[in-house]
Amino acid sequence: MQFRSDIFWKSARGCCPDCGARVRGADDRTGLLARLWNTPASCPSCGLVLRRKEGFFLGAIVWNYGLTAFGVLPLIMLAYRLGWLDREGMVRLAVLAIFLVPPLIHALAWRLWVGTYYAFLPDQLPSGGRRLDD
Repeated sequence: MQFRSDIFWKSARGCCPDCGARVRGADDRTGLLARLWNTPASCPSCGLVLRRKEGFFLGAIVWNYGLTAFGVLPLIMLAYRLGWLDREGMVRLAVLAIFLVPPLIHALAWRLWVGTYYAFLPDQLPSGGRRLDD
């Protein structure tokens, strides 16, 4: 099993991991919060199913938790260590981050998960011979 970084980076940029078409762009008529939260069910260009069967969302939860716990919270602790925040400010900011960051990065976490899945299993893509309805 070999990791295909090109597939991962296509998905991370908001493109379809199979055909490379933009899954969501600046021309979307939806609001900012809808673009942050929602991920389309399938690619409008090639039909790749992005929202698969039950349980597939667990990988996005792992990405979301990892980005929050190992990306945002260490920055808050560093600000405390450097003296930019007092202890009470650090705790308040950390609690605020715990509740606000996960919903704001949900779509990013989902794109990273889809990219990770197909980067490790490129034969699961429709261009690799897999059916679209799975």
